[in-house]
Amino acid sequence: MNNKIWRRSLAVGVSALALASAARAADVSADAGGAKTVADFIAAYAGEAALPSVEVKPDGASYLVTIDIGAATAQLKAAGFAYDPAKARFRVYKQDDGQWRIELADLPALTGHMTGQKGEKVDFHVETEGVTQVYSIDPKLNWLASGHSQAGKIAVSAHGPAVSDLMEVKDLGADLKTTSGPQGLTTTVVEPIGHFNLVLDVDPKGVDPKTGGPAKPVHVSADAQDMNANVTLSDFQPGPVLDAWRFVAAHPARADYARDFAALKPLLTALVADPLNVDEKVKMAKLGVLTEAGPVAIENAGFGVTMFNSPAGAGFGESFSAGSLKLPDGLVPPAYASLVPTSFDLSFKASGFDVVSAVLEWMADAKLEGTGPVLNPADEKKVNMKLWAFRPVVVDIPLSHFVSASYDVTLEGKITIDKGSPTANVTMRAKNFDQTAQAIQSAAPEQAQQMTPVIAMAKGLGKAQPDGSLVWVYTLGADKVMKVNGLPLGKAPF
Repeated sequence: MNNKIWRRSLAVGVSALALASAARAADVSADAGGAKTVADFIAAYAGEAALPSVEVKPDGASYLVTIDIGAATAQLKAAGFAYDPAKARFRVYKQDDGQWRIELADLPALTGHMTGQKGEKVDFHVETEGVTQVYSIDPKLNWLASGHSQAGKIAVSAHGPAVSDLMEVKDLGADLKTTSGPQGLTTTVVEPIGHFNLVLDVDPKGVDPKTGGPAKPVHVSADAQDMNANVTLSDFQPGPVLDAWRFVAAHPARADYARDFAALKPLLTALVADPLNVDEKVKMAKLGVLTEAGPVAIENAGFGVTMFNSPAGAGFGESFSAGSLKLPDGLVPPAYASLVPTSFDLSFKASGFDVVSAVLEWMADAKLEGTGPVLNPADEKKVNMKLWAFRPVVVDIPLSHFVSASYDVTLEGKITIDKGSPTANVTMRAKNFDQTAQAIQSAAPEQAQQMTPVIAMAKGLGKAQPDGSLVWVYTLGADKVMKVNGLPLGKAPF
């Protein structure tokens, strides 16, 4: 490289570094007033009962926060859940730009105990290696602004009279970022996971002593590699969520809710009116599951969940996919093997639920005093009716795809339920239908005579496409008449 160019590049790099350093917020010296602010924050979101287990003291530019996990979670003992004493430490920094930075200083191994409704006891243990966490809270956003965490390994084991399991996660991390827009905040979390392993042993007799027969113990293990979990919260205001959180922390028992139910109502009303949208997607390159019947191998697997809320209605959706699916040899009889999907992609979305009206009805009917049911059966029915019965609920089925050795089928459409009455328009497309028909008849030779006219009718109703595939458009109108490609088949039985 030319010396002049090299010196110029160096000067630019040094200048950029200096500017970046100057722009970075500086830490403010810790003092007693800041320690009280930190302690008050913890009390607001963990509850006053947890505060005696928390120590906050100024330590140079940071506040050293020590939390006894066992004492802080003492309220959970009433629910049969308890941690042994263990002190976790964090360093909290106040920055001159107004933000607060939180860094993990020490996370000890955790041991706890659970007691079930029948008195069964399970001990669990959590160990970590190479864990680091740094997160920033921005008071202007009233929310987390950014963050990063990583861990070499997290291992969780549990042992009880009926169940023993070990879960290990290696090489995982998380990056969080929040941006502000005209519709509210958007927070994204990207979580790569290098390796996931689970080993589970279940003794049926331990679960239920009344189990008859030999009741062979069950052993299952799962191993996943190259996973990614991405979560997005979008178009929301954090205020209603945080207000509800603080109320829950300050009201640990049902009697507390009953006493302050009037204060809870406006918080719930604001919370369900907040258009919070949640979208989570999990992908993994390889997933292997060892079952009693043999190994299950899945490649390029995916799972997604979405939840959304808006004045037009709330809803949810799910998606499942696998680029390759292989079941244990012999699990499926050879005659049916060609009908088992080798890959699939399925999703749906349901919308139009009136969560606001349902919550208002719940608040009008709920009885929090005492220990009986919060809603009687009649009031529970009223809440359910307000949730979905008074506005159209729409189920969208985006293009879904199923492939096996004997079929290649796609499905898409829409189902609308209005005041309990459904209408639908669903399209199914199948390639190589003759091959599929032959596989169905071969799989059940004793029922071939019964299947032959059904297959013939399906082929006759299908509309041939230029590529040789067949298409069936299923419709259900407001008159309850079912049609396939426009041909009436009769009225629906509902």
